[in-house]
Amino acid sequence: MTQAALILVVAPDADFRHSLEFALETDGFAVESYENVDAAFASQRAGFARCAVLDDGAIADWQMLGEEALRFGKPVILLMDRVRRVPDLPHISELTKPFLGAPLTEAVRRAMAEPGHT
Repeated sequence: MTQAALILVVAPDADFRHSLEFALETDGFAVESYENVDAAFASQRAGFARCAVLDDGAIADWQMLGEEALRFGKPVILLMDRVRRVPDLPHISELTKPFLGAPLTEAVRRAMAEPGHT
C-alpha cells in the first residue's frame, strides 16, 4: 500500500482549517495543519510534506513569504480572497476563495506534478 502524500495546511481560522483538512483527506491526502506559517514550516513534518496550502490570513509578513517558500522548497498554494501583489516565485500558485473541494485538490495535484517535486 502506498503512503498518502503529506500536505501542510495553514489557516488561522479553525473552522476553515478543518474544512481544508476534510477536503484533502477525503481525496486521499495526509494532512498536518497549523494556525501560522512559521509553525508549519518549522515543524518536524515539513520535510516530509509534498506541498503546502496557505490561507492568505495566515501570512503575517508578505515580504518574508518568498524567503520562507524558497526555504520550504516545495510547491505552495496560496488561498486568496482578494487581489494582492504576491512575490513572483517559481513554486507559488494562487487559488481564489471561495471554492469547493475539487479546485483545491486539483491545485494540489498540479503543484505536486511539477518537475522536481516528487
